[in-house]
Amino acid sequence: MTFPWPRVCPAAPVSAVFKRTAEDFRVREALGFKPCGSGEHLYLRIEKTNVTTPFLAGEIARGFDVAPVAVGYAGMKDRRSIGEQWFSVCTSKNETALPVIEGVRLLSATRHTRKLRKGQLAGNHFDIRLRDLGDGEWERRLHRVVTHGVPNYFGPQRFGGDNLHAALAWLPDRRRTRLSRFKQGLYLSVLRSYLFNEVLGARVEAGSWNRPVDGEVLEEGAETVTPTGPLWGRGRSAAFGTAAEIESAALAAHRDLLALLEHVGLTQGRRSLVLRPEQVRWCSHEGGLKVGFWLPSGSYATALLREVFDLVQPEAASS
Repeated sequence: MTFPWPRVCPAAPVSAVFKRTAEDFRVREALGFKPCGSGEHLYLRIEKTNVTTPFLAGEIARGFDVAPVAVGYAGMKDRRSIGEQWFSVCTSKNETALPVIEGVRLLSATRHTRKLRKGQLAGNHFDIRLRDLGDGEWERRLHRVVTHGVPNYFGPQRFGGDNLHAALAWLPDRRRTRLSRFKQGLYLSVLRSYLFNEVLGARVEAGSWNRPVDGEVLEEGAETVTPTGPLWGRGRSAAFGTAAEIESAALAAHRDLLALLEHVGLTQGRRSLVLRPEQVRWCSHEGGLKVGFWLPSGSYATALLREVFDLVQPEAASS
């Protein structure tokens, strides 16, 4: 899908070619805990190139002769990338049972007492190469990102081509359409993400995406005062006053979708409107740019980069 939500800076960003090759996008997971070294779950730290996370999880299950549910991972990683990612598998076998898979390399192995679950990440380290950089004040924009952060949009990867339209078509007909548990979870996540982005886009247009307004729900445990937006589900929104008015106006066109998400039993949550990167660095490289940064779990590198660059993806990279 075309990413329709507004940027903070209205002026045209600098064009840059993004993901011409897998080597242009490197991501490394940082677990939110340290495996204890013993237990029934074998933890595998794997480097994968041009391989999707679900495909690799399935290959691991087949290689270790276990059910797919016995394999865990903390987050999805782009196919068009070089990614270091953790997987767990409930097995008495050791790492030598990992099958030979093109584009996959075992980096290390250890054990832990529990399965690796979705979201059990502290964050991700990114090293990204942008090619064919256009003219413009990209460095000023990067400094602004470091100082103020960026809107914490769910990135275009979440919507994955036609996933949003497929999810919208499935939800009202879900009782007559049989889908795998993975696909159902994906569609529900896509719909919640879309609604969150609608609210965040309205806050960007109002100039209040990174500052609290009357009735704001602030992010718990944040070191700075950080407003949040809704992850829709059952239950009443904790926002009131101006914050609730903005949310209601942004979601007014989606009342049927809100009701359906409540009906399937999702619990309403909140997500930070502001993405604050850490360890941001950059340097010129062969007519382009190398950019590195750390992002907390659940955030998207593309949400940061689109505030600075108009990302142009070659056809091979966007497939």
